[in-house]
Amino acid sequence: MSMNTTEHQIGQLLRDGHSPDQIKMMIDLPSEQIMNHYNSYIKQRKTQQLKASSQHNQAAYAMSLRP
Repeated sequence: MSMNTTEHQIGQLLRDGHSPDQIKMMIDLPSEQIMNHYNSYIKQRKTQQLKASSQHNQAAYAMSLRP
């Protein structure tokens, strides 16, 4: 996953428990730009989670095939 510095910063602030409104006040960028980065970060996280879940399900299925 490639992230620019702002997306990384937003991700860290989210992990620290900050809301999107708090993030807007902390980062010195136009609100619209911050929300674009925020939405991009959330989309990437969902994609990663889906991929991990799929890999887990595939591994569990493969293990269930073993006698």
